[in-house]
Amino acid sequence: MEVLERTVNGRSVKIYIGSGLEMEINRAMEKYSGNITFVSSTLRSMYSKKISAINSIKSFMKDGERAKSMVSLNAVFRKLIKMEAERDSSISYIGGGTLGDLTGYAASVYKRGVHYLGIPTTLLAQVDSSIGGKNAINFMNIKNAIGTFYNPEATFSDTDFLLNSDPALLRDGISEAIKMALIMDSHLFKYFTENDIKSIYSAKNLEYIIKKSAEIKLNVVSADFFDSQKIRYLLNFGHSIGHALESYSENTISHGTAVANGMIMESYIAYKAGYSSMLHEEILNAITRYGIPLINFRDIETDKLISYMRNDKKVEHGKLNMVMLNEYGSASIREIEFQKLRRYINLYRDGT
Repeated sequence: MEVLERTVNGRSVKIYIGSGLEMEINRAMEKYSGNITFVSSTLRSMYSKKISAINSIKSFMKDGERAKSMVSLNAVFRKLIKMEAERDSSISYIGGGTLGDLTGYAASVYKRGVHYLGIPTTLLAQVDSSIGGKNAINFMNIKNAIGTFYNPEATFSDTDFLLNSDPALLRDGISEAIKMALIMDSHLFKYFTENDIKSIYSAKNLEYIIKKSAEIKLNVVSADFFDSQKIRYLLNFGHSIGHALESYSENTISHGTAVANGMIMESYIAYKAGYSSMLHEEILNAITRYGIPLINFRDIETDKLISYMRNDKKVEHGKLNMVMLNEYGSASIREIEFQKLRRYINLYRDGT
């Protein structure tokens, strides 16, 4: 088992990475007056023994992007009130990133904040969304329109949940791990170019990927927890276009697929804008090695995609602060006008 610890926003944050973490989870929960855990209903039968071993009141919920709604949030609040959850109680989740977003937001505002623990069960959540304290729900088809910053006091990334995982969920997580490598760790990106979806499928290799990705994210968020210095913007590489693709498709395109294709497009834009050499082709090849679906941008209406990008939180003074790769393992934030974005997207569509 690996344990990472950082001070983030003045509070200690721990991440446990390994197999069979039930004992560590129970030790953490013993600190509180009561524990209510929201569990993804898709895990109920497959991991019933593992979930039962966690000493907490369980409430099973549907997850997925559609769960990040006011309807689901109200259901969480009703459960907490019914169970008479106190300020010294803890809320936790067992599930993917969408359930983490929902419960994290609820934990941050219920009674002005209660204790919060994360038990992410997808690779995407373990390498990215469970780390850093961003919580949100969607509103009016705008992704993460309403949210807070609120860190779990401890996160438990148990690889037992990954080894029987849906391959599509594993690929989504690899997309985010490749993102971490591209913005800050060229050696990790080389690791991904030398492996594939089969060779990384072991507890040892998955622990390595989770640890390296988590270290990168912890370093970034500890330097800029509230996004106030734009350092944390770096974690949004591939997301400006990725989030727009999710909204465009009404969430029929998965987050990992959207981000992977967003990284290809955004690295192409960096090349066309003169900030980097031609990196997008090798990124495309790396993504293909893991079986992540490629989107045909000729099927995407550019103006409609741009309309969703205008709601990106990184838009300032009518321009988008976009993450541009300089080289593998290095990125920076550059302002770009939407007129130029439209032109570069259309050039990519046309294969020029």
